[in-house]
Amino acid sequence: MSPTDRTASSDDIEVRDYVVNQRNGVKGLVDFLTLTTLPYPYIQPPQERFTSDKILVGSPVPVIDVSNWNDPNVAREICHAAKTLGMFQIVNHGIAPEELKGIITAARGFFELPAEERRRYWRGSSVSETAWLTTSFNPYKESVLEWRDFLKFEYLPQEHDFAITWPLVCKEQVIDHFKKIKPITEKILNILINNLNSIIDESNKDILMGTMRMNFNYYPKCPEPSLAIGTGRHSDINTLTLLLQEDGVLGSLYARATEDGDKWIHVPPIPGAIVVNIGDVLQVLSNDRYRSVEHCVVVNKCCSRVSIPVFCGPVHDSVIEPLPEVLENNETARYRKIVYSDYLKGFFERPHDGKKTIESIKLP
Repeated sequence: MSPTDRTASSDDIEVRDYVVNQRNGVKGLVDFLTLTTLPYPYIQPPQERFTSDKILVGSPVPVIDVSNWNDPNVAREICHAAKTLGMFQIVNHGIAPEELKGIITAARGFFELPAEERRRYWRGSSVSETAWLTTSFNPYKESVLEWRDFLKFEYLPQEHDFAITWPLVCKEQVIDHFKKIKPITEKILNILINNLNSIIDESNKDILMGTMRMNFNYYPKCPEPSLAIGTGRHSDINTLTLLLQEDGVLGSLYARATEDGDKWIHVPPIPGAIVVNIGDVLQVLSNDRYRSVEHCVVVNKCCSRVSIPVFCGPVHDSVIEPLPEVLENNETARYRKIVYSDYLKGFFERPHDGKKTIESIKLP
């Protein structure tokens, strides 16, 4: 029977119930069952499957050495990458390789906890107000699930006990990673905003970097990876994302090469590197000078994979619109203003669907 011939059965309904409603996630599913075929709730429609003919060969993602942030070439390379692909990798950023390996180990440590312990953090009933676990992307809205579980952390250093109930297996490493990533994010944003003839100050700091969140993404082995997707195609809705990939798992992360085509560039894991991608907020603030990059994650038959993105973005009541500095020469604004909480609502109310959220606020 071909994948397109498969139809939902009572067993498939039970799969979704076990994964979502019983709060086991896809990790719980693969631990409980020996899967030889992909369960029906995870079979993507043909147009959403990632196939090898979509890969653009010979167009590597830029790798930028940031050992000297004051080097004009560093700023030039970062701005060029932000304008073209919307993604680049940085090396020699100051976070030691053993620290990066430590947070990857901590993430795996959480997903190796017993199911009942992981379940304590399930979204909607988590023991923590600033950390919660779920599966797929929006499992109660999606007709097809993504092959992923993720644990999300919210960084609130102004609150003394914000991390008191975080899992002990990873708490220390998560706090440390937030602290190490924040100044790197500030340096990149300073470069990008200065290039727009603006500066980061009290008037826009909450818009650019008012919040920080982190995911532990876990992608289990998949019996039929060609039929599934780890994370569906989307652009990030925040300002800037700094992603740590697990070493050694190739063919996982892909970025759309151009806005109007269906060719994708592989983003390989480089030991010690951090992937940086531009989010929708920067595309709006820059009035399209910078490009938020659409990307997706493919899963693997032979091994599981962990990735750790840190999302830097606005506070929820921020108003998002093109910066005054980019409109100084009578340039027309390409986006209508929107409160960021409304933008978030539009993104999370539907499954991953490319860049439809930012397209929804584009002016004719």
